[in-house]
Amino acid sequence: MNGMSEYCKDALKLAVVKKLGAGEGFSAKIPGFAGLVVFAPTRAEVMNELKSALEGWVELSLARGDGLPALHDLAVVA
Repeated sequence: MNGMSEYCKDALKLAVVKKLGAGEGFSAKIPGFAGLVVFAPTRAEVMNELKSALEGWVELSLARGDGLPALHDLAVVA
């Protein structure tokens, strides 16, 4: 799982975090990871939520045989 940990770590570097309206907290997503978006009250919490959701997203994608986005392609687009 070490390779997968590195993949997730690199994917998190592409995260897009947005501050929502007053009192609404933050949202975070990673471009190229369809349906992966999280919300939390603080920036730190939203990044923790994103890390957890990303790990589940990767596991599900692999279990379905869908493969994973190529991060170097996403970095160019982002």
